[in-house]
Amino acid sequence: MPETDAEPTFRSYLAMFRRRGWWVIAGGCIGLAASLAYSVTGPKEYTAAAEILVESTSSADAPGTVPQPVSPTGVQTELTLVTSAPVGRMVMRQLGEIPAVSASEVGQTNVISISAVSLTGAFAARVANAYARAFVTYQQRTASRSLSAAETELKRQVNRAASELATLQKQHAQNSSPQVQAVLNQEAVLKEQLAQMQVSGSENFGGVALVTPAQAPDSPSSPQPVKDGVLGLIGGLLAGIAAAFGREALDDKLASEHSAERVAQVPVVSMVPQVPNWRRRGRPVLVSVADPMSPSAEAYRSLRTSLQFARQEQNLRTVVVTSPAAAEGKTTTLANLGTVFAQAGEQVLVVSCDLRRPRLGEFFGVAEEPGFTSVLLGGMPLEEVLVKAPGTERLWVLPAGPVPSNPAELLNSHRARQIMAALGKRFDLVLIDSPPVLPVTDAVVLAGYADAALMVVRAGQTRRGDLRRAAEKLRQVNANLLGTVLNQVSRQYGYAPGYGYGYKPYLPPQRADLGGNGHGGDGPVDNERGSHGRHHNGTSVSRATSV
Repeated sequence: MPETDAEPTFRSYLAMFRRRGWWVIAGGCIGLAASLAYSVTGPKEYTAAAEILVESTSSADAPGTVPQPVSPTGVQTELTLVTSAPVGRMVMRQLGEIPAVSASEVGQTNVISISAVSLTGAFAARVANAYARAFVTYQQRTASRSLSAAETELKRQVNRAASELATLQKQHAQNSSPQVQAVLNQEAVLKEQLAQMQVSGSENFGGVALVTPAQAPDSPSSPQPVKDGVLGLIGGLLAGIAAAFGREALDDKLASEHSAERVAQVPVVSMVPQVPNWRRRGRPVLVSVADPMSPSAEAYRSLRTSLQFARQEQNLRTVVVTSPAAAEGKTTTLANLGTVFAQAGEQVLVVSCDLRRPRLGEFFGVAEEPGFTSVLLGGMPLEEVLVKAPGTERLWVLPAGPVPSNPAELLNSHRARQIMAALGKRFDLVLIDSPPVLPVTDAVVLAGYADAALMVVRAGQTRRGDLRRAAEKLRQVNANLLGTVLNQVSRQYGYAPGYGYGYKPYLPPQRADLGGNGHGGDGPVDNERGSHGRHHNGTSVSRATSV
């Protein structure tokens, strides 16, 4: 359930609780606070209970037989009769009202408990006893009417037998005839049954008895702060869990590496953690330069390694870095990725092709004018708009230039394709910053003639539907989508910090400047560079600096 398009696993549930843990905590706190508030402000209530024993009535059994135990059905019948209308009318005559009570069976016995709740203990006991005595009286009256009816019937049978006997005695002179003897025996049996019924009725009259009268309790039964607090906490936690699952089911945002891979159908090549204080004095900070041993800088170096492996299999010189929507970190990723590639000894150019909202120059303190559009419109030569990135060797910046009114048309022109092809031949790696894929078509145009594309998505913000549509748009122009970068990943979205192993950035040996270009010397490439097998030499450096 944490991922609607995946089979739920124990790990996915743990990830969901990391993301939605505050829902559960908030639900528990609200439930606990509500229960404690009720315990403090709620009225005190007292509960008193009277107990009644249900027995087998002799009148209900055949005379001369042993009474049978009361069945569970019989006890349930008595429970219903406790709150019946006849009993209520009798309570009304005693108390002037009919308070609510509850009747329950005590364990698996024939004992019925009648409980009453009131604001005072004395009145609760009075109500429970009133119901118990009324019920006993009701049962006795019912049994008395049944016994009277049975006695009347037996007396009628005795009288009829006596009348029949008198008639037979007149017809037969002797009382030894068989008919006379049969009637005499029948009369004797009926008289014996009548006598037994009268005796048993006086001994066990009604079938129920009040065994434990209710006593006024000393302490209230409600509220109970400890019990109410525990129940409130449990209820709040369950409500919070239900709310967390509901929110997760309705959330369409990317929540994990696996989700991004399933949606885009390409691997996640890097997971970049959240960068605290990524702005300094209003200017974005290159974390790979400002804090090279941070987890974020290490994530960018991991991304560099992934791209180096891809470049060993493919001839990749120009890579478009884009995102499905705005504010997902594509420009930040591109700037840091270009920096770590340059630190590895490669000649790198970062191009600001977001001609609608250019901001790549902010990361390097470079003005966006003049730039790419200045060359594209034929106003300036390419060599005059390339800027050496301050503080980073072998890194060059091509600003965006003046913002045009028709960016998509300019980027889709033959001149733009020629410029990109020329840049790809002059630098080891060209990283192109483009607008998001979904709002405009610029990124699709650039990806159409670049060697590869890299999609940057933001954990907890990018929607799965947006990523799916963005990947489909790039595939429609046969773009080579290398993978996705899951940006701004926090611990709740599955990011775990590294082992803390120290990192020492590569420092190339210093040498004399080649060609007197004034940009500083470029050292040889270290073993970590994973370009397409070329080694930097004096020729390649001169070519890059002479653009």
